[in-house]
Amino acid sequence: MPDDTAASKFNEKTLDAFLEGLLEELKNPQDAKLLEEVRRAFRKKVPFHLRSYASALMILRAAGVSRSKPSRRPTPEVPSRAPATSEKPRVETKQGPTNKDVISLFVSMGKRHHLRPQDLKQHISERSGVALESLGRVHLLENYSFIEVPTDMAQRIITAMAGFEMNGRPLEIKPAKKRSESSAEGQ
Repeated sequence: MPDDTAASKFNEKTLDAFLEGLLEELKNPQDAKLLEEVRRAFRKKVPFHLRSYASALMILRAAGVSRSKPSRRPTPEVPSRAPATSEKPRVETKQGPTNKDVISLFVSMGKRHHLRPQDLKQHISERSGVALESLGRVHLLENYSFIEVPTDMAQRIITAMAGFEMNGRPLEIKPAKKRSESSAEGQ
């Protein structure tokens, strides 16, 4: 965090004026091609969850408020993408179950239905009594999703969520089929 002297050099009116200027310039950029190249490089290099912080830091540096040397504080660790392998990765939640302890459940809603992973987990936890921390990763797709849950809690969750409506639409949760099962049914 910047110290008090840095904060006193930068006020809210200055920030508002700077941001308004940026928005105006974005409506009619001087060099749209260069802007697009920089935008691509920024998106490629800066992880999504750090982009707003990176933008804020650039504004502070442009205003001369922030130091340009890296701080001595450790930066947040960014998880790297694992190389693609044919082996299924080990799945862990906060409590650390392995993929033998979890099962994937199919959820009949996805991005198109404005499903948010945290909302899904909250509803499941409230209706089934399963601790929120026990619910694993939500894999959100366009029309449907999958959620990883403890194997011993799966049937309890399915039963508790039967007949539940979310965003005015019935939400169906059932055991996910393995790809080999679903392709065998289609034949």
